[in-house]
Amino acid sequence: MLLTFFSVFLLRFFNPPFTSFMIWESKFFQKQIDYNWTPYPLLGENIALSVVATEDSSFCNHIGIDINEIYKVISGGEKRGASTITQQLAKNLFLWSGRSWTRKFLELYFTLLLEISVPKRRILEIYLNTVETSFLTFGVNQASEKYYRKPSNRLTKEQAIRIALTLPNPKMRRPKKLNAPLLRRIARLKKDMEILKKDDRSSCFL
Repeated sequence: MLLTFFSVFLLRFFNPPFTSFMIWESKFFQKQIDYNWTPYPLLGENIALSVVATEDSSFCNHIGIDINEIYKVISGGEKRGASTITQQLAKNLFLWSGRSWTRKFLELYFTLLLEISVPKRRILEIYLNTVETSFLTFGVNQASEKYYRKPSNRLTKEQAIRIALTLPNPKMRRPKKLNAPLLRRIARLKKDMEILKKDDRSSCFL
């Protein structure tokens, strides 16, 4: 437990050179990955707001677990969903893909460690840099350069939203080739970004 706490605490000050997910995806680095760190101020406001609005709009107001979203998933009979940004980061950094009670328990453990040890803004910074955005490509800035030929801090709101909408399934989705249901979400997400920016739900990362 001391080792895991120390490992998580170090994330406050040091950027992770790789993640567990990167290791598994690259088959222990037999395949080359595209991963370069971008400091938070250079990531851009639009991409931060769009990812939070799309993935976890209560990011600033929960402790890593969104009880309200869990209730909605259970009451609606859904099999997946309600995973917060911190939970996704915990899984990507330390664990493996797959569904089991053991992995979910460890994910909860690392999620709480992250929330206790690392500031919210730093959690989001690490997530935006390590999240998979296409096969063997990690980080929203890499996605911005790949699809729009510019750094993420120069993305328009719509471009940032398009990248954010690919994150749940980056191997199958492309920002410029979203299906009709995803395209219909863009207008609503633009409004959600404005709401986030105006109220306290963005105070922890803006």
